[in-house]
Amino acid sequence: MKKILKWISNIILGLLIILVLFSVFSMFQSRKNSDKVQSIFGYKPMSVLTGSMRPNLQPGDMIIAKEIPENKVKLEDIITYKVDRNTLVTHRVIDIVTKDNKLYFKTKGDANNVEDQDLVSSEQLVGVLAFNIPNGGYIANFIRSPKGFLLLIILPIILLLGGELKGILSNVDEYNDKVKKS
Repeated sequence: MKKILKWISNIILGLLIILVLFSVFSMFQSRKNSDKVQSIFGYKPMSVLTGSMRPNLQPGDMIIAKEIPENKVKLEDIITYKVDRNTLVTHRVIDIVTKDNKLYFKTKGDANNVEDQDLVSSEQLVGVLAFNIPNGGYIANFIRSPKGFLLLIILPIILLLGGELKGILSNVDEYNDKVKKS
């Protein structure tokens, strides 16, 4: 039983180390390319901040947008696009327009009465909604906060490393006892 618990704790420790390394990497990447949405194998996690897409997406939900070519976007797809350097919008495509041999998307929030004023160019396209995680945005935002990072990442690593250190010291004590008896 002890071997199974040790094996499980080693797996958890390994996963936490990978998570911390990925978090640190993402943090540096986002600071280096602050105008680019970070991607994990072509999927981009983002938090919903407003109610413009109710009832399908709620504030606090996490959405995962998939990078796709602009010619694969279809009517009724929910897309995320850049309005400016720091602002992303997630709305439904209600029309696809070709102007000067370029694709543009007319969008509208599901909860909004009117369509969005400006057309969305293919250069603004961040991705198409792959799936959403209800309330996942709250969790992601908490993890990104200093308190959340400390509580959910650093503290478990310290506890696991402390457990490992206790096991090592216990083994050293057992070894020393055996040497003294010999």
